[in-house]
Amino acid sequence: MDDADFRIVYKGGEADQHQMDMRMLALSMLGAERIISDGLIVLVYGRLPKRGERAPVIAKAKEPAAGSLELISFFNAIFGTLPLGLPLAKELASHFLEEWWKAVIARFSGKPDVAEAAIKAMAEMNRDHLAARDANDQRRHEEFMAMIDVFRAAVAGQQRAAEQFATPIGPSVHNATVFPSLDRPVTIDTSDAEAIRDAAKLEWTSLREMTLRTDGFRFHTNGLSIENPDQNGFLMARVRDPSFDEPSNPYTEAAQRRAEIVVLGRQGYKGSTLAGIEIVDFVRENPL
Repeated sequence: MDDADFRIVYKGGEADQHQMDMRMLALSMLGAERIISDGLIVLVYGRLPKRGERAPVIAKAKEPAAGSLELISFFNAIFGTLPLGLPLAKELASHFLEEWWKAVIARFSGKPDVAEAAIKAMAEMNRDHLAARDANDQRRHEEFMAMIDVFRAAVAGQQRAAEQFATPIGPSVHNATVFPSLDRPVTIDTSDAEAIRDAAKLEWTSLREMTLRTDGFRFHTNGLSIENPDQNGFLMARVRDPSFDEPSNPYTEAAQRRAEIVVLGRQGYKGSTLAGIEIVDFVRENPL
């Protein structure tokens, strides 16, 4: 891959003539940048990205290769500041991003087992890195379990970016291959792209007041974990309220107590199954 750290290759369809619909390519690049940036932030800081936060990635396009349309991104700006404490920071990031992309694509193309295996692989990398800095077995175990939750929430937050990245696949090109490293590519084909687009199609209710019970064990993530109001289990609600970005806010304070809250929001259904909740404003916390 020469001096490049990341490569995306589109093949088939228009890419065979070294061209692609400009609007679709632009959307695909926006999605790729978001996935790459969020993955690096999770790797570097061990948390979900803040609203609007981006890693300092420098993207640079290369002339198309024969039979495809090929673009390259350089990561050099970020590696000088990685707080990893390892000489192989670039190699670690490449391996992590391989699993990160694998998890994102699998999560939204209907392959939950593949996504979960990739999430655990990322957590194991984090645990191994911690072992290089700290020999405390209990701390490594606690970090591993915490990062599993963070990675799951982070991957779940990539739906829009995955849909954007998949935009040209099917209508313009046949597939796209992501190369976090030369020997470990991740490919998304037309069937994957269609599944990703289908997963994004939810029927949303109108905005209304909803009563939700928070799950205090996951309040540390950017999404708000709540009990599923329709069935057993939990959902990660997407909070669009700007106050959620504040260090102290009513959502996380309620989550610490597993409290019941009333919010203004809407529910998204796939068929008859509740698949998503968006919250736009906090109304009140119900007394315990």
